[in-house]
Amino acid sequence: MKVLVIEMEDAGCGLDFVLRCVQAGHAVRYFKRRENNQQPGKGFPGVEHIENWALSIRWADLVWCTGNDDFMERLDAYRAKGVKFFGPSAASAKLEVNRESGMKFFEKHGIECPAYKTFNSLDEALAYQMKSEDRHVFKTLGDEEDKSLSYVGKTPADMVARIQRWKKLGMTLKGPCMLQEFIPGIEMGVSRWMSADGFIGMPNENFEHKKLLSGNCGPNCGEAGTVQKYAKNSKLYQAVLAPLEEGLMKLNHLGDVDVNCIISEKGKAYPLEFTMRAGWPAMNIMLATHKGDPAQWMLDACNGEDSLEASTAISAGVVFAQPDYPYSKATKAETLDVPIYGVTDKNRRFIAPQSVRIAKLPQMKGDKVEVADMWATCGDYLLVATGTGKTVKLATQRAYDTIKQLHVPDAMWRDDIGEGLEKSLPDLQRHGYATEFTYG
Repeated sequence: MKVLVIEMEDAGCGLDFVLRCVQAGHAVRYFKRRENNQQPGKGFPGVEHIENWALSIRWADLVWCTGNDDFMERLDAYRAKGVKFFGPSAASAKLEVNRESGMKFFEKHGIECPAYKTFNSLDEALAYQMKSEDRHVFKTLGDEEDKSLSYVGKTPADMVARIQRWKKLGMTLKGPCMLQEFIPGIEMGVSRWMSADGFIGMPNENFEHKKLLSGNCGPNCGEAGTVQKYAKNSKLYQAVLAPLEEGLMKLNHLGDVDVNCIISEKGKAYPLEFTMRAGWPAMNIMLATHKGDPAQWMLDACNGEDSLEASTAISAGVVFAQPDYPYSKATKAETLDVPIYGVTDKNRRFIAPQSVRIAKLPQMKGDKVEVADMWATCGDYLLVATGTGKTVKLATQRAYDTIKQLHVPDAMWRDDIGEGLEKSLPDLQRHGYATEFTYG
């Protein structure tokens, strides 16, 4: 099979899928936008790096992209002409990119969302919070790329201080914003793959860890690690995702769709936001549980067929990074060609490389130092270590066992992925959620 991968992430998030396709014997062309890091994947055998994806669109049997913030309308047009593109449409991507569209889509299908009010500026949001005694969550609603602007106010005063801080720093928004009702509870997500003929495979229940530091401290880095499981039965799927199937098909959506939710203390699931694409590092963790050819099931899904086979083991992934993650303000020279020691034939299958290339660097050959080809860094988001098992504890321990074998100076990772589930799983299961998870 000929596979075209369109990379939209600066970290090279699609590299693991690219290398899996090469290992499976497929011909692969790998495109990265000019404004993005061009180094991920360089030097790995079997990968053809290209500068113009459109010139390869007719060459490919399957087209897959890592995001949804670019090229969607052009890819819609190619799909209408018969190109097998496994990914979102411009209309379905809007459910994520414009949060208000996502909220209205839930409401249209009878799914209750937390109450929210929208504002055209920070000044309007500030004026409202100054008069409100309620606790809120701030979110952008326009085509805003910086998800770190989402903020959960500890108190009304805390939210006022945060918005005032943004204004003082001269921050302006690309679109409107919202203040959403804060609902105490437990965050949990559910996703499922969609084919041209509806959902395929099993629902995937997941628990993201969004903060940089252990104990949920520090800045929001999107996803520092995740615990997930393909589930045969999912109450959360039935509540917030199953009712959307027909609507998503009308939007011509293909690929993954994830709904992040808050499960209230009374057991009601409230959807918070969509992810209408492969999530990161979630996609790498899912790939670690998939069986058989990494790309054939995607092509089959484009034709309305369900050939996805996956393990129902609990799976975990931990992001392994180096400074200045998660800010990514360092120069390329500062993050380029740091040796990644410890990758072996034995642990390689548990490692999903991202900002990694092949470079000639010093390494030990017996008792001698030799310069030879090896894995090297080319950014700050280096890789995802994965593990699977019958329990959360076993899956995460296997991921950490791999991390302990790796060495990068100043490497950073959270050491508590999954630990919070020891307390939250019993609460969720009391309400019928996450019933196929076992902590330890």
